[in-house]
Amino acid sequence: MSAALNGISSMATRQVLADLSEAWQAQGGEPVQIESVGGIDAAQRVQSGDEAFDVVFLAAQAIEKLRDS
Repeated sequence: MSAALNGISSMATRQVLADLSEAWQAQGGEPVQIESVGGIDAAQRVQSGDEAFDVVFLAAQAIEKLRDS
């Protein structure tokens, strides 16, 4: 079994990502671990670079700020 796909998201997408992860894994997909936290906290954690994330789910403006920083 492969390592789980590791991600972070804002709380706004928590339920939809949980539902998608569950459906994906039920179809035989690899494990998915998405941590949902406040959007500002998520952006700060991504920007710090102290943690590795395979995927990041944030509002478009937050992603743009991360990209431009």
